[in-house]
Amino acid sequence: MAIYIVTYDLNTPGKDYKDLLAAIRKYTYCHALKSAFFVDSAQTAQQIRDTLMKLIDGNDSLYVMRLTGEWGSNRQMPCSAWLNDGRKF
Repeated sequence: MAIYIVTYDLNTPGKDYKDLLAAIRKYTYCHALKSAFFVDSAQTAQQIRDTLMKLIDGNDSLYVMRLTGEWGSNRQMPCSAWLNDGRKF
């Protein structure tokens, strides 16, 4: 298993992206910021990307990046405890 950050810009005003959010929430996840999730998965970044790309428009942007265990934030964030769980890295 590996931890990935999934972040996106959704650029179609008024579009309902509930299917994208539902797909992200199928992973073991933590909702980090408005448009960023941490996901725990045995898939590769490319596999996660390919799954999620089917649920966004051509003018949207999506990044999936693997975390290596080192991270920092400017304050206590919603996912700090989740990321600090010794089983994550």
